[in-house]
Amino acid sequence: MPSPLARDAFLKAVRDAGVVGEGGAGFPAHAKYAGTADTVIANACECEPLLHTDRHHMEHSAEQAMLALKQVAAACGARRVVFAMKRKHADLVPAIEASCRAHGTELALLDDFYPAGDEQVLVREVTGRSVPALGIPLAAGCLVANVGTLVSAYGAMRNVPVTHKTLTVTGEVRQPGILRAPVGTPMAECLAAAGGAATPDPVFILGGPMMGRLVDGPEALAAEHVAKTDGGLVVLPRGHALHRNAAQRVEHMRRRAACACIQCRFCSDLCPRALLGQPFETHRVMKAFGMGMELAGEAGRMAMLCSGCGVCEHYACPMGLSPRRINLAVRKAMSGSKTPYGGPTAPDEARTANRDVRKVPLGRLAMRLDVHRYMDLATPFLGTLEPSRVRIPLNRHIGAPAVPCIAPGQRVEEGACIGDIPEGALGARVHASLAGTVIAVDDGVTIRRQP
Repeated sequence: MPSPLARDAFLKAVRDAGVVGEGGAGFPAHAKYAGTADTVIANACECEPLLHTDRHHMEHSAEQAMLALKQVAAACGARRVVFAMKRKHADLVPAIEASCRAHGTELALLDDFYPAGDEQVLVREVTGRSVPALGIPLAAGCLVANVGTLVSAYGAMRNVPVTHKTLTVTGEVRQPGILRAPVGTPMAECLAAAGGAATPDPVFILGGPMMGRLVDGPEALAAEHVAKTDGGLVVLPRGHALHRNAAQRVEHMRRRAACACIQCRFCSDLCPRALLGQPFETHRVMKAFGMGMELAGEAGRMAMLCSGCGVCEHYACPMGLSPRRINLAVRKAMSGSKTPYGGPTAPDEARTANRDVRKVPLGRLAMRLDVHRYMDLATPFLGTLEPSRVRIPLNRHIGAPAVPCIAPGQRVEEGACIGDIPEGALGARVHASLAGTVIAVDDGVTIRRQP
């Protein structure tokens, strides 16, 4: 067990180890942990349906996460330290509860709703505070750390850099399970380790079914590699509703919004951001988008407040439209034209009045997504993969891409730094995930395992 580190030594260790947020965002942890907060929350609530990675960390690495959590709390000056998980994991609660008692940490048990693992929703659940629109939890005096990120931070305290990632492989596979893979492992090898696809013409989602990215078939999957931010690989049959939705073109979505959006407000009334009191009304974005006016007024600019959680699209809309994808398309267009939001950001507590009765039950959500048959699949630990080659991305984190500090032909050891943070920039270090020879350097580093 490592001794507690002084604040600067801890932040340097986390920076040197290349720790980033593993819940999906990839924010460099050393920069996040340097903030000041009165409350620190460990997030083990696994936001997405089907994924079981947080549970795996709680089952096998809870003590390490707890020690890192205490170190984070000391770094940011927090007086309150909370470990948050879902009460449905009843078999794990006694052990986590005992660890919390031993470390003077509170245990918060949440119901099984979506998106409980969203950090702004979690702040509200634990503290009763709402984060301002376009803000981060630090604006409400809180710091939220994903449990997988905390396990990596524990490794950093022992001078162990981030070289591997734990992820769930599930859906239409012959052996669903949890894998530990070197960063840069071909996703196709993760699929093979789970017995391969159990459907003849599969499509894939990297991440979870609500917010993940569609990969349209085995050929496309062959170009994908495990990154620090990847939490899952979901396999679905071609033509699944999630596949059809993700394949829509923007102009097709515009025509559908124009002719079928009935302005019922369900998308706005069930939006988790709106239920935190933020001034976001998705139905108004839909109307503006359908009229081709999304960049011309206040309504379209509201798309900047969308978290991309997908409740509007996959749960709320009775017409089967795509508010989430429309919000993200409008937000991208606004960013491209450098159009600012310019609206109010302060939470309005009156908007939160129905929040408790408008939470989305995860089981019902799975039914709407047509993934309920995968919800109770066993996901045993399938082991650590040992690929012959990895391609480690230099840009899969928030901030500037890492600058390669090796060259083709160079031999590297596992854990060696192969990409550093540009001078004066926000970024994250990248390390070799296996020992071998560098065979290519571009926006990633390809390493062939040493014979």
